[in-house]
Amino acid sequence: MSSNYYYLLTNSLSEDEKRVITSIVEHIEENPSKVGIQQIADENYVSTAFIMKLCKRLGFDGYSELYYYLLLNNSHDTRSKQAQRTALEDLIDNYDDEKVQLFCTMLHDYRNEKIFAVGAGFADIVSDYIVQRLAVCGFMVFHRVHFYDLMLFRENVDEKMVTNVGPSLIIAISQSGESDTVINDVELARQKGFKVLSFSRRPDSTLAKVSDIPLIINESKQTLISEVPNSFFGKVILAFEELMGIYFRQGVLGKKNYTQRNKNM
Repeated sequence: MSSNYYYLLTNSLSEDEKRVITSIVEHIEENPSKVGIQQIADENYVSTAFIMKLCKRLGFDGYSELYYYLLLNNSHDTRSKQAQRTALEDLIDNYDDEKVQLFCTMLHDYRNEKIFAVGAGFADIVSDYIVQRLAVCGFMVFHRVHFYDLMLFRENVDEKMVTNVGPSLIIAISQSGESDTVINDVELARQKGFKVLSFSRRPDSTLAKVSDIPLIINESKQTLISEVPNSFFGKVILAFEELMGIYFRQGVLGKKNYTQRNKNM
């Protein structure tokens, strides 16, 4: 039933359904002893019929099957957490837990907003991959839309055309961290209140310095596009996949204790 597990981790569930799943997982993490369907219903202000309907929609015969399926996957996730952290440490030179949690919080906070990704050259291909990955997961994300093109995102309010793009997240990829196209978009986005997640090779680059979450891949003071082999772009994709895995494992809802910190950034 691996397809069911993937379904649980997408935005296909309603807020009430996600809250029920998250509640069951939290009980499993605190105490593997089975928690009853009535307790889960009471804690989440839903009926047992609501939970049974959710179970059926996900392809389970009943609550017990869903519970033990989540128990099994949670046990596997617990064993794999250290492996996932090790993978990220190998991919991201400046890795730390706070950056990962902040990434999860940003995705949660802006999950209903317009998210943008930008890159140039080979980095443009990577940003296109990130856009498609996020779109599959239910995010509203755009690629190759520069911030001077925001007239594309306007609506009529009181007979005036105003932008309907609010502060959100921009994901920027530049190996050198100095691409004019990328830097210009990032600077304009920051002026509009956007948060910036970036991937580059240089911690002292312009892009890294203006980013809320600067992630350094294959750190180097010199970057040559002709370098062979050049694993930077492949590692960016792998790092992003690992980060998305952590985001989904946290139940899509994010970690509440980081939300306030993000608001104070």
